[in-house]
Amino acid sequence: MPSPFRQFHTHVNRYRQMSKRERFHQLHTNLWFTSLRFILYSLFLLTLSFTLDDYFTIGERSFFYISFSLTHSLVSTLTAGLLTLTTFTFNLVLVVFTTFSSQFSPRILKNFISNQATQRILGIFSGSFLYMLFSFFSLNTQYTKKFLAVPLTAVLLATLSMATFVFFIHHAVGWLQVNKMTDDMKNESLTIVDGPLQNEIQAYCIDDCEQIEAQAAQLSGADGTTITAPSSGYIQLIDFKNMISEAQQDQLILLLHQDVGEYVIQNTPIITYWKNGSGYVNKEKYTALFSIGNAQKEVQDIGFSINKLVEVAIRSLGNYDPKTTQNALNHLADLLAYLSSVATFNPYLVDENEQLRMITPKKNFSDYLYNSLGYIRHYAGENIIVGLEILKILKLIAKTASPRDLEAIWNFSVYTVTGYQKLFLFSLDRHKFNEMLYEIAVATNHTDDFTKIINGNEL
Repeated sequence: MPSPFRQFHTHVNRYRQMSKRERFHQLHTNLWFTSLRFILYSLFLLTLSFTLDDYFTIGERSFFYISFSLTHSLVSTLTAGLLTLTTFTFNLVLVVFTTFSSQFSPRILKNFISNQATQRILGIFSGSFLYMLFSFFSLNTQYTKKFLAVPLTAVLLATLSMATFVFFIHHAVGWLQVNKMTDDMKNESLTIVDGPLQNEIQAYCIDDCEQIEAQAAQLSGADGTTITAPSSGYIQLIDFKNMISEAQQDQLILLLHQDVGEYVIQNTPIITYWKNGSGYVNKEKYTALFSIGNAQKEVQDIGFSINKLVEVAIRSLGNYDPKTTQNALNHLADLLAYLSSVATFNPYLVDENEQLRMITPKKNFSDYLYNSLGYIRHYAGENIIVGLEILKILKLIAKTASPRDLEAIWNFSVYTVTGYQKLFLFSLDRHKFNEMLYEIAVATNHTDDFTKIINGNEL
């Protein structure tokens, strides 16, 4: 089999093996899918317009018609014009790509490409150009010499393409603005929190888990059976719903060793299970519920989505752009506060009968704080102003966060301030840090600890 056909066969098999949600995400973030859809629309318009002109001869019956020579000249001119316009559009896309990659992060490019407006714009250009091209080659005088539908549709598509080009300039300029870009990344993360986190994980959590914790503690001392990774790569998706359903049928309790977004090496353990009773367990059906690929995906991985905002903040530090850093921090504050208010961080997932079926890698709010603000704090180095901005957003998070996470916020605030102890060259810097830390202490109910720190001259 020739190489192109073999590659096509490989891609088809890969799409077949994807879950419905992964396939939906892959298709709707792929430029080919939307462009192909608009190309099909243009072919339908082409068929319709030629049917009206050649078979129903509406040009012959209309007082307004265009001759064959004028129609041919019009379509040929619009074909060349649309090709030029499409070239300018793709050049503009490359400019946006270059800017994103150099100033922010190459991982942000996918956000711009997966944006529905971007995909529809490129789809309109592709469909309009192909309509003009096929019309140019299909025009003839075999059935009629007077045309109406073909030239009228060509003019309307050319007008639509021109308006789309103007809109695309506005769209690209808007995306180059940091506010728009960071807001889109924040909304992407919120979608993950409201979707996979709420519907696929927290739907199987229960509030009273003391008995389940005791059961999990007993399992830790028992020998289980391991299931290894079928290949190396990033864990892109885990089908929690079907995995819990399969575990219920097989009377298993599963312990996941790796979480979504982590890199695994082939034949390393990813699951340990304990079976209630005897019987055969098909390990392959559990590994099939993992999607492992060569790159991280945002479908379930909220950490990867948050990391994009973190990269924007870190890149802006290197470019001496404090307003961009502040903007990214503000969106991180909004995202972390929402995550704290809706997430339970419960690693124990139960079935419909409230029987323990899965133990996921334990994460808490302090992990998200460190993996986001901790990285920014590290790369900020001796920048005291950025340290103050981090404390400001910690204060904002503390005012709306779950009471469960107030301790983590206070500890991270102390960690942040402690890192600047030797950098207070001016008394005003010390005063600002003390003032901000006091406000966080009030919000997190740690005023006594703040007093001890001040009296102990730790700051």
